[in-house]
Amino acid sequence: MNSRNDCPHPLLPDELNFVEQMVAAIAANGDAAAVATIAAVRQQQQSLSLFAELLGRYPSPLQEQVLDGRRRDLDTLVDAMVQTDQASFPFRAPTQALVGRAMNMAQINFLRMLWHLAGGLPASERGRALREQAAVRLRASVHCRLVEEVLADIVTDAQVERELRARAVRKLAALWGNRLTWRVNTFFPILAATWEARQRVRVVGGTLGGTAELMDLLRQGGEPEFVDLLLDQDYGEVEVAAFHEFLFGTSSEELDRLAQRMAREGLSSIELDSRRDDASRDAGSLLFEFFRSRLVQCGARRATGLPGPRHTAEGYVMLAWLARQGIAG
Repeated sequence: MNSRNDCPHPLLPDELNFVEQMVAAIAANGDAAAVATIAAVRQQQQSLSLFAELLGRYPSPLQEQVLDGRRRDLDTLVDAMVQTDQASFPFRAPTQALVGRAMNMAQINFLRMLWHLAGGLPASERGRALREQAAVRLRASVHCRLVEEVLADIVTDAQVERELRARAVRKLAALWGNRLTWRVNTFFPILAATWEARQRVRVVGGTLGGTAELMDLLRQGGEPEFVDLLLDQDYGEVEVAAFHEFLFGTSSEELDRLAQRMAREGLSSIELDSRRDDASRDAGSLLFEFFRSRLVQCGARRATGLPGPRHTAEGYVMLAWLARQGIAG
């Protein structure tokens, strides 16, 4: 069943067109399991459509609501959300946001399924192209989840000034209220391009200064503005440490231990093994884990008062961008 013309869908027209290309390729493959495979694809596609329908049943955080004489709008949402922490954030978030979050994960899993199916197609130019398209679309869907995580992390940090947290809530509300069409490459292309480039960076290690990795990031298509925002005129040690975590894929604590070992043993350089190119795993999952591991470490430092970055490199970039938004406004 093709849900393209039935009801709103989490997949955009070009994404739905890709699904049709995949179905056609599976059918053309002609193996005995093709019929059952296509049925599974259609069933999951329809389930995503039902998610979109459910999403529309809940009020948008961008619209005013009045219930029993009490008014709720974007301003009251901002007031409520800036008082949350990491523990209470899901309880205070609008229902539409929670449904949309589940829908986003369902979309990621659907695209991951298509990526695996594309890997089973004959080793032809078309099969390789379809798998790469699946990987690109999967990563784009993961990007949406990651930006939501970045913004939520800022909102729940009481040490961030209220105005910046309020701006982050408004950006989240725009994401939640436009979930079906919201994409990172239009909202914040700096992050999307840099995440894509980071997947191709070869980590050397060397003196642990990050120069080789930074140059490779820019060569691979990373946005210079990402670096400019992160290392703005007011940057400090924590921003540099967060950037090193991003470049090396290793925690600040581990990088400190390596630096101490270099000094102790008189080493001028050290080699890091950053291989994450497991062919059996999709790049979307690897990217998500790469980000989440750093986010969890930053949250632990905040909760326990340990030294080191309180936010990921992406978080510090977002903070700088939100600050500039205020200046531009």
